Formats: sequence, structure tokens, C-alpha cells
Amino acid sequence: MTPMQREFCRHYANEPEAYKAMKAAGYSENYAKTKAKVMLNNEEIVTEINRIRTRMNERAEKSATDVVNEYSKIAFADRVDFLKEDPHKPGEYIYKAPHELTEEQRSIVEKVNTRTCDISIVNTETGEVESLVRQEYNYVLSDKANALQQMGRHFGIFDDKLKLVSSQQNPFKNASPEQLQKLKESFVGIMNKPKAIEGKYEEVEN
Repeated sequence: MTPMQREFCRHYANEPEAYKAMKAAGYSENYAKTKAKVMLNNEEIVTEINRIRTRMNERAEKSATDVVNEYSKIAFADRVDFLKEDPHKPGEYIYKAPHELTEEQRSIVEKVNTRTCDISIVNTETGEVESLVRQEYNYVLSDKANALQQMGRHFGIFDDKLKLVSSQQNPFKNASPEQLQKLKESFVGIMNKPKAIEGKYEEVEN
């Protein structure tokens, strides 16, 4: 197969019009007009076009799966998992430090706010009140409601004008039944996010 034929295959795989593909590949206008149909009778060329299309479909499916996975991380993340019991105040909770988060948790953090604060603790041995300076964190997470809404639209859960019915435009077509079921269950209590720790925080780079 010549380099120009390979170029023809590449262009035809993207836009199946033989004349345009030949012109884009560098053939003259007259040759393209007379030989366009002949090109598609060449078995080697047809095989190459199918190979390119297969690779394109594989990439598209991988991209769709990546979209599902990223939205799933946001939609199904449990905000409570970002909290831990305050080691100095039993029964109260603070946000975990960034290094205590999992890689998946860090992937949905948009901003990290931090503050240095003084707290008072009681020494269990002496009973004396001691002062402690520590760093506390607060996280701005990716929008869970929006992620669920986007997935819900593409899965066909919503029966409204926003529903997308074209599978060609549906980046969630490869989602598993388990993901769909989990999505439905996640709508319950969607807005029950942990209450942010009160106080003034300073934004830092994520």
C-alpha cells in the first residue's frame, strides 16, 4: 500500500466520502473523480479502513469509560469518609489531612482550605488545661449533585427535556448495571453532606 493510499484510508475512516478522502490524501481532482469508487474495491484498502475504524472505536469506548469512572468518583463519594474523630475532643469530628486521603478522594478535591488554630485540651493525667496549636483543613469537593444529574440524564433516569436519547452522544453507554443501580441508590440523601467546620480558612493549592 502506498503512503497516499494509507492517507486515503485515514481520511475515509473519519469521513466516508471517497472523493473528499482522495483529495485530502493528495490525489488530483480528476483522478479522485474517476478512481474514487475503484479505491474501495481494493481489499487491502478496505482492510486498512476497517482496522483504523476499530482502533477509533476502541479509543472512543475507553474515553466513554473514563468519563463514567470520573463522574462515578464524584457521584458516589461518601463525604463522611473525609472526616475523622478529633483526637483531642472525643465525639467531635474534623477533616482528615491531605496525606490521609486516598488517591480517589484527592481526585475529587477542587480546593483545600487550611487554618492554624489554638485549641484547649485537658491533660488526662494531671487534669490541667493545655493549649495546642494545630493545622486544620476544609475541602471544597466536586459537585456531587451535578455529577449525579449528568449520569442520570445519560442513563435515562430523568424523563424530561434534558434527557439524551442518542447513543452516539452518550458517554455512559458502557456503564455496568451495578453502576446504574448504585446511581439510583445515591439519589437518596444526596444533600446530606457533612457540616463544614466553622472558622476562617485560607485557600491553598491542591
